[in-house]
Amino acid sequence: MKRLIFITSAILFMNCFLSAQKSEPVTVKAGDRVIDYFPFTERYLYPRFTEGKVIFDNGKAIPNLLNYNVLYGEMEFIQLADTLYISDKKNINSIIIAQDTFYYYNGYMQVVRNGSFKVYLKQLVEIKDIIKKGAFGTANRAAASDSYSYLLTGPRSFNLTLDEDMVLQKTAEFFFSISGYDFIPLNRKNIIKSLPGKENVINDYLKSNKIHFDSTSDILKLSGFLNNLLSKKTN
Repeated sequence: MKRLIFITSAILFMNCFLSAQKSEPVTVKAGDRVIDYFPFTERYLYPRFTEGKVIFDNGKAIPNLLNYNVLYGEMEFIQLADTLYISDKKNINSIIIAQDTFYYYNGYMQVVRNGSFKVYLKQLVEIKDIIKKGAFGTANRAAASDSYSYLLTGPRSFNLTLDEDMVLQKTAEFFFSISGYDFIPLNRKNIIKSLPGKENVINDYLKSNKIHFDSTSDILKLSGFLNNLLSKKTN
């Protein structure tokens, strides 16, 4: 039984990291719904709703079947026959699904590496481009930030039918913390700034190892090195 639980957890774990890899852009045609371009397996982090619990700041823990909807950027749960999303985010301490832990800070942050150098992953679907129809049926491309003053967020907006072609893409952003619950964007500059006196060691490591900051495997490799570096610092 324990072996079965371990295998199931391992499958869920691998699914989370596979979904964090780079995804190809998806062009949603005018007249279509966004949600129709993202089947369940691409829309959700886990292959099915999984046992977990929501832990609030007051210590109260509510068990439920949970899943993270990457398309909506929402943590969803099952209540009777309905699929709902958590609205009271400000009072959430953490969310546990299988062996995974999530925190909420301007979006759901999944812990992908524990230790002195803790790493988090934030996965979303973002608008990359808006394709407007020009004269004689030509396509005029415009940056999403120039075309819209709002973001498509939540279930209702992704069920809408679009008036223009829109290019969407899954994104994976990494953050880190060294103490407390800081969520610092994980990049070379921020790492060096957060570890004063270790600049030369970190720069030497990055020169010797080709680290891509959008690669899950590279980030885990780098965080292992930084964990060891911090352990030496505290010893």
